Amino acid sequence: MTRTRAFNRFHRFLARKHRDEVRNAAPVLPVEETRPGDRIQKLIDRRFELDCRLEMEETAR
Repeated sequence: MTRTRAFNRFHRFLARKHRDEVRNAAPVLPVEETRPGDRIQKLIDRRFELDCRLEMEETAR
């Protein structure tokens, strides 16, 4: 069973509409987290701070 051109165009239109709805429903990232490098650096910094805190707790014992 072959599909008509109108059928294919309609379903492409629906898919585009659904993608737009999903994009609009997704929460917007803050400006500082839009670049992946910033997010990675933030995770590295957080891990470094955690390691320092754990090291200080160990030496205080």
